[in-house]
Amino acid sequence: MAYRYFRRYISILACLLTVVCGSVRAQQPGTVSGQLTDSYGQPLAGAAIFIKGAKDSTTSDAAGKFTVRATADNTLIIQHPGYYTIEQKPHDGKPLMLRMEEQYIPAPAKIPVLYGEASPKSMVGAVSTVYTNQLSTTPATLYAYALPGRLAGLYTQQSSGFRNPATGNNFDVDIFVGNIPRPGAQEPSDNTEIGLSLRGQTPVTIVDGVQRDVFSIDPENIESISVLKDGLSTILLGQRSSRGVLLVTTKRARAGKPRVSFTAQTGVQQSLRMPKPLPAWQYAYLLNEALQNDGKQPLYKEADFIAFRDRTSPYTHPDINWYDEILRDNALLSRYNLNINGGGNVARYSVSLNYTDQQGMFRTAPGNSYNTNAGLKRYLINTDVNIDVTDNLNIGMQIFGRLQEGTQPGAGTGSILGALLATPNSAYPIYNMNGSWGGTNNLTTNLLSQTINSGYIQDNSKDVMANVDLRYDLGDWVPGLSIKGKGNLSIQSANAIDRSKRELVYRMQATQDDTLYIKSGEAIAQRNNFMSVFNAQYFFGQVSVNYDRQFGRHGINAVVLADSRQTIFNYDLPGKATNLSAKAGYNYANKYFAEAALNRSGYNRYIPGQQYGTFFAVGAGWDMAQENFLKGNAGWLDQLKLRGVYAHTGNGIDNSGYYIWRQDFSENNGIGGGIYEQGTARSPASGFQENGLANVNISWETARKLDVGIDISLFGNQVQITGDYYHDRYENLLQIRGKSIALSGANYPPENIGANLYQGGELTLTYQGRVNGFNYFVTANGSIEQSKVLFMDEQRREYEWNKRTGQPVGMRFGYIADGFFQSAEEAEGSATIAGYKPVAGDIKYKDLNGDGTINQFDEAPIGTYKPRFYYGATIGFSWKGIEASALLQGVANRVNYVANFATELGFQFLNFTYGQAYEQITGRWTPETAATATYPRLTADANHNYNKASSSFWVRNGNYFRLKNLSVAYNLPYGWTRRLRLGSVKIFANAQNLFTHAAYDFVDPEVGVGAYPIQRVLNTGINIKF
Repeated sequence: MAYRYFRRYISILACLLTVVCGSVRAQQPGTVSGQLTDSYGQPLAGAAIFIKGAKDSTTSDAAGKFTVRATADNTLIIQHPGYYTIEQKPHDGKPLMLRMEEQYIPAPAKIPVLYGEASPKSMVGAVSTVYTNQLSTTPATLYAYALPGRLAGLYTQQSSGFRNPATGNNFDVDIFVGNIPRPGAQEPSDNTEIGLSLRGQTPVTIVDGVQRDVFSIDPENIESISVLKDGLSTILLGQRSSRGVLLVTTKRARAGKPRVSFTAQTGVQQSLRMPKPLPAWQYAYLLNEALQNDGKQPLYKEADFIAFRDRTSPYTHPDINWYDEILRDNALLSRYNLNINGGGNVARYSVSLNYTDQQGMFRTAPGNSYNTNAGLKRYLINTDVNIDVTDNLNIGMQIFGRLQEGTQPGAGTGSILGALLATPNSAYPIYNMNGSWGGTNNLTTNLLSQTINSGYIQDNSKDVMANVDLRYDLGDWVPGLSIKGKGNLSIQSANAIDRSKRELVYRMQATQDDTLYIKSGEAIAQRNNFMSVFNAQYFFGQVSVNYDRQFGRHGINAVVLADSRQTIFNYDLPGKATNLSAKAGYNYANKYFAEAALNRSGYNRYIPGQQYGTFFAVGAGWDMAQENFLKGNAGWLDQLKLRGVYAHTGNGIDNSGYYIWRQDFSENNGIGGGIYEQGTARSPASGFQENGLANVNISWETARKLDVGIDISLFGNQVQITGDYYHDRYENLLQIRGKSIALSGANYPPENIGANLYQGGELTLTYQGRVNGFNYFVTANGSIEQSKVLFMDEQRREYEWNKRTGQPVGMRFGYIADGFFQSAEEAEGSATIAGYKPVAGDIKYKDLNGDGTINQFDEAPIGTYKPRFYYGATIGFSWKGIEASALLQGVANRVNYVANFATELGFQFLNFTYGQAYEQITGRWTPETAATATYPRLTADANHNYNKASSSFWVRNGNYFRLKNLSVAYNLPYGWTRRLRLGSVKIFANAQNLFTHAAYDFVDPEVGVGAYPIQRVLNTGINIKF
């Protein structure tokens, strides 16, 4: 009996000990566990977790989980490359569930370079890069809109606020045959709004290793955009290596559970800086003044002024602000994007779908069954599949597809905007009393009718790019050796449908007994024309042998590469470029670096036997921070790298002319006077004539490019400084001789005779940090660019101020204005332009050579449109799910030339009547305002070109800065989204071109009058990841 009680006691005691010990083990007061995820809610492996002030540390596993020894008083430090650091206290023994936020300015171990990747630590070239989160805050249809102010050395110039559609109206298409008779033209691009200049040259656009001008890729599908500025970084392009590169890398497939990201956003577009036309009464008053200055009778009487001002007779004395009638106050821009990414260890995939719908600013009629507004609908698909066929063989396949449909009024966007600029408020009523369209004998189209009732033009384009990438690792035989191959086929086509028409307009004429409506112009029935604008095929093939291996402290990498690119257009002969290149690099202990490259490049449009050229580049670098004398004494110094590159590059594909080495001829059909005459009546006859002379010595342009730079990184990469100086000399530029006289009767051909110099400096500063969960960053860049014409074979010029050689490239020449003539006596006694007799109030020009005549010998440099200094700065923060950033962008030391006849001179003669005038002419010279006048005396004489001469009077300060982009966002708390089984939810709002300050504010400093106005965009959206 006692034994049974003893056993029962022991059993109960054992159970109690088990429970107690299990409880103790479960608590483990010295241990903290948790899990890390990314913004998709996917596990984040490889993060470093350590205790602040202690040596204990661990890393997160493939499931994102970790366990580290810690107490409740400790602080965990969690770090992962590309993510903001987290400082976290333990949660009373509960497992931590933490989501890491991606850094706004990441510091990746590898960045894309031409046909590969490289470590920023060992690079000796000049490369600047932006990433997805910096691009995706821009609400626009092209990623080029996100580039201004973000990359040192890259200058952007916007020329329009809307795309310029490829239709027969602007491509000179034969609408019956459907071809483009423009052999030798540049390859078509989907970017017609923003010009890019990289250190003075238009960069070559390369998307995922393929040369194509594609700018409509959605920013959310872009991993990074880099600019390659030095000759070593671009030398593999051979005869395209002088221009620099805009390198676009799209997001690739990644292993892991499926990651889905969906973004929906809608914005409101608003036109900026619209011209301000004069109201009808003021226009009439000032036109009378101009006519009196011309010695003519006034056109309007006092009763007309009263009728215009009081608007008592809207049919006979209209006062219509055509800008208000033709253009909307706002228009919508909507975008939707879906990304899916995932896969296993063998195969990975990525799919991106995008839809964009942009509406234009033109008004429409509700009764139309078709769209007459300017508009764009675009569908994009981008897929990537990456397969490890074996341990050594990898195959990647990418397909990019684009369907695009654009519309515009049947009269054409450009025609409407031109007429809008030139039509006075008082020209005609919109509708006559009987409801017909208003017009005049001379203005035979009605602006509103042309906008809403002229039918439509629709353009459609299709684009497919297919890539296949192969990589075979030969490391089993030779460690570090691999072979790569790439094949690309791109097919592009564009067509247009013209269903335009024109309605009659009527001039209303009142008689004693009745009101007559007199027809003006001719009606045009609706057309139904189909135009094939162009068809293009691009073929690209590349094979390379690569070697990359580390021998202790010695690193060696090399590549031997061959590629060929062929372009075929339906209106042109095929163009074929080939390259054979070799490049090698050496790295000693991440301290000393050296690279060299050699390229042999050819193009089939040069004369046989002279199609190939040789180009080379060398570079070196030294990271002083790795030296022992700094490594132990300057722990705050992460990098202090000096680097330099010299290269001999070429530009022969995009600026080769069109078979200039062959003599060409053109046919003259004899209509309007032939080149041959027959019989005693000398009747014109058709025949062939010789065009410009051939040049059998034509060759590619060359450049000698030097870049010297410094890279500094401080305080654990919190502070980064990059500076560059470049000196690029471009030689053998294609130009037509200026000294020679064509005694033969034929024009001289372009020859390789010109030389230009571009030099300047660039500086980029970046600082980002974290204080108590508050992440912040500041990045700024500035670029100084100077150019100089070294040789251009200009005509002999006696005076130094006349010479174009030695001036900046693109310098404008004109007379030097010296105020206004203040009296007739002053005008009569001064030098003047031959054929003109200026009077008081006209511009006075300086007679620089003192010969008593104003002529070409008095022309001097008056300014260049290209700025000498351009800059950008971004500042932002993130805190407890709140994000905000702002981008400022601007230019300095730049001028605008504003002598546009339609706006600056006023009353231009248009279709035998007087055109529109704008408010700046109210500062005109009169005897009463002689001391304060800012504008010459008014004139309505179309033949009075004296004040229209190119001169410094029309030069205005072109400096400006914009609040280019402003973005705010809120990320829902991780606990909320986890309960909804979502990775993250971000609600955001952003704006483009929110504020502009310009030294001359009559028009936008980038987009001039007559073009589609630049747009301010106010945008909101949501991003969901799971």
